[in-house]
Amino acid sequence: MTSPDDQALEWLVCLNDTEADDRLREEFARWHAVPEHARAWRQAEAFWNRLNPVTAEIRRRRRLSRRAAIAGGSALVLAPLALLLTRPGRFADYRTFAGETRELLLPDGSRVELAAGSALSLDYATKERRLALHLGEAFFQVAADPEQPFIVKAGQAEFIALGTAFNIRLFEDQVSLTVTEHRVLARRGQVESVVEEGHRLVIGGSLATHAQAVDTDTETAWRQGTLVFEAAPLGEVMDVLGRNAGWRVMISDRARRIPVTAMFKLSRLSDAPETIARTLPVRLSRLPGGVLVIRAE
Repeated sequence: MTSPDDQALEWLVCLNDTEADDRLREEFARWHAVPEHARAWRQAEAFWNRLNPVTAEIRRRRRLSRRAAIAGGSALVLAPLALLLTRPGRFADYRTFAGETRELLLPDGSRVELAAGSALSLDYATKERRLALHLGEAFFQVAADPEQPFIVKAGQAEFIALGTAFNIRLFEDQVSLTVTEHRVLARRGQVESVVEEGHRLVIGGSLATHAQAVDTDTETAWRQGTLVFEAAPLGEVMDVLGRNAGWRVMISDRARRIPVTAMFKLSRLSDAPETIARTLPVRLSRLPGGVLVIRAE
C-alpha cells in the first residue's frame, strides 16, 4: 500500500488533470478527512508553493473548482509572492539558469565555474575573500594569497581553501565538498575537518568526521557536459537534473531515498525522467510549466 505522502502527490496530479470532476473532488474530500492524509497534503502543498510562479500558470490552465479548495486545497493554487522574493540567491551577484554554465574570473585571479541553476555572491571588501554559494553547484580554482583567506559559505558550513581546487554542491540542507587539488578546511560552528585531495565530505545534520575517497573526475563530470551518479539518492539526482533542464520537481519521501547509479549527457536530458521511471520503482507525471511529480510505486 502506498504511503500517505505518495497518495498526496497522486491527488495533486489528479486534481490538476483536465478530466477532474465533482466525483473525483468528493473522493479527495473523503481522503483528506483522515488526519494522517491531511498532514501529508499539507506537505504536498508546501512543495507546491515553492514552485511559485509556476503554480499561477497551472491555476490559469486548470482552474480548480472552489469545492476542491474548500476541501483543503486552497493553498494548492495560492503561492504567496513572499516565497518568490525570499528564494535563495534572488539577489546574488552571479546567477545561471537552466542549461547555462558560466565561468567567472574573480578580482584576485581566482576562477569559478558556475553550474546551471546556481547563484553566487562575492564580498572582497575585507581582508578575507568571502563568497557565498546560495544554491546549485560551483567549481573553484583559487589564486594563492596567504594574506587573504579564500572562504566559501554554503548552507550552514564554511570552506577555507588550503590549496587550489574544489567543488561544492548544495542540495536542500545538505552540502558536499569534493577536493580535486591540495586541501580544504571544512567548518560548521566550532567543528572543523580537513579534507584532502581526492576526497568528498558531505555535511548534513552534523559535520562528518571522515571524508571518503572518490573519483574526482566523476564528481565534477558536469564540467565536461556529463552528469554521473553512483548510488546517489533520487532526490539529489532530480535536483541536479532539474537545475540543468529547468524542471521543478516534487518527489515523495519514499522515492527521494531510492539509490540511483546512472549517467546523463547534459545535451540530452529531455527523456531522463522517463528513463528513470522505467528503471526504478517510481511513477512519473508531467504537469504544465515544467513540473515533474515523482512518487514511489
